[in-house]
Amino acid sequence: MRRTIILLCLLLCLIAFWLMRTAWEPKETKKPVSAPQVASTSSSSISTPTPPKAEKAPAVRKPLKILSKGKVRLKPGESAVLGYWEIAPGMNGMAIVTPETTPEGHVKMTAKLLHLSDAAVADAEAHDLFPDLFDFENYSAIGPERLRKLQSSLQNTRGADMLSMPTVATRPGQQVSISIGNSNETTLSLGLQADPVAEYGGYDLSLDLQRQE
Repeated sequence: MRRTIILLCLLLCLIAFWLMRTAWEPKETKKPVSAPQVASTSSSSISTPTPPKAEKAPAVRKPLKILSKGKVRLKPGESAVLGYWEIAPGMNGMAIVTPETTPEGHVKMTAKLLHLSDAAVADAEAHDLFPDLFDFENYSAIGPERLRKLQSSLQNTRGADMLSMPTVATRPGQQVSISIGNSNETTLSLGLQADPVAEYGGYDLSLDLQRQE
């Protein structure tokens, strides 16, 4: 019995020693496993609407200035005719100038400025008064009978517009100018100078036409 008690005490001592030892041993602390950090990039994108392409404004056409100068020798009673092409397709211009001497010795000039369509030129049979294909203007002289027929034909022809019919008086050899403006922003200026020809009482009529279209 005594022997059993001693063995039991030794067993209790061993158990107590083991408990004390385990209590004093440092415990292993598990370090938390840190997940690898992933760099966060903001992928939010703002879509801005594409601005509409600005349409180019149509280029402003500069006014076209055309100069025509010529001289026509006229016998008494004859008229000078200037026929020219217009910028507008199918349109033509015409200037008819008839000079005469007044009792006071001045030169009175009656001018007619017209716009004619191609059809009106054909109806009036006036192709010979206009330039050829590669020319810009044509200067010619016509007699009073041809002038009457031409005016009569133009009065009864569609597409013939009388722009102006001024009459000016000046001294021989002195230049005078006629200017008119149209509704289509076209400016027409006609300079006239009549120099007497002593041989047969006629004139050398100089015409200076300026067109701005």
